[in-house]
This record gives sequence, C-alpha cells and structure tokens, in this order.
Amino acid sequence: MSRDYYQVALDRLTALIDEARSRGSFEAEVAALATADVSARPSVRMISIQAVDAAGLLFFANVRSGKGLQILANPQASLCFYWPALQEQAIIEGSVEVQSLAVSDQYWNRRMRAFQIAAWASEQGTPAEETKTDGNLIDQQAGNFSSGKILRQENWLAFRIVPYRIEFWPSGWHRRRERIKYQRDKEGAWSKEMLNP
Repeated sequence: MSRDYYQVALDRLTALIDEARSRGSFEAEVAALATADVSARPSVRMISIQAVDAAGLLFFANVRSGKGLQILANPQASLCFYWPALQEQAIIEGSVEVQSLAVSDQYWNRRMRAFQIAAWASEQGTPAEETKTDGNLIDQQAGNFSSGKILRQENWLAFRIVPYRIEFWPSGWHRRRERIKYQRDKEGAWSKEMLNP
C-alpha cells in the first residue's frame, strides 16, 4: 500500500503538469529549487524539471554553480511548483543524487541546441567581465558549434531528487480544496495525511 501512495502522488504531480501545459502554461515543469550550504544558509532559484518518474524528479545543474556546489556539499533539497491557472502548488522534499554520466548524456542530448550552446558559453556563477555579455559569448560558441552534435559540457550533470515528502497545497482566496501530504518514513513506507488548508 505504501508504494501505491508514492505512485498516486507522482501520478497527481504529472497530471497537474500536463493540465497546466494544456491550459497554455509554457513553463508547467518549472519549479523553485531550494538548497542550502553546509551552514544551512538557504538559496532558491527557478529550474526546469526534465523528467518525473518512479526514481524521482530529474534536473540539470552546473556543478560549479551555486546550486551545484550546495547540492554536492549538502544533498538535500526542496521543490515548489506553482500553477496560477490551476490555483495549485506542489511541494517536494528529498535527497539529491548525482546521476551517471550516461544518464547525463541521455538528457543532454534531448536539450534544445540553443540551451546546449548557452551551457558552453557560460561559466555559471563566476565573475564576468563587464565588457562581455552572455549574447557575445553565445554567439562565439555558436560559431564553434556551427554543425554537428554538441557534446555535454563536463560541468553539466543530471541530478535527481528522491522524494521523502510530497504535498499538494491548493491556493486561492477560498482554499477549500483538500491539502494532502504523502510522506515516507524511516522504513521506506509511504503514508497519506489530510491537512487543514
């Protein structure tokens, strides 16, 4: 039964993403990712989730970026999806696992060419010269990759959040819909709990 609760939560999350997309949201898979360093100082930013499956939620990060360094030092994170058209949000908490190079390559190859070039153009999070703009760097890299396959930039890896808590939290002024929390215990069993909105 516990595994069923986890699958029910994932199915609902996937259904919400699909519904938001069907209502015209072009960023239905975008969520706020919260991480913290070893001193528990938090940071949050918006990211795109590449896949949702039984193994967890997959995304890309540059391991030299702020989020990459925080994840490597403190592999715990939280996600918050918010879909205004649905008046719904979903909160996911879990551990973060670095994926294999093969998985990283697999999802890299699915990314749009423009995003691949941008990844090569930017030393994300490092100081930049004022005279150089992202546009200049991207144009330069585009010339370097005028044709052919673009290999994965070595600093870009796939990460997966393995959930231990998934909560669906309706928003809006009325907030009369059900707020539901799914949670995994220390033994790995999942439970379902109804919460006051």
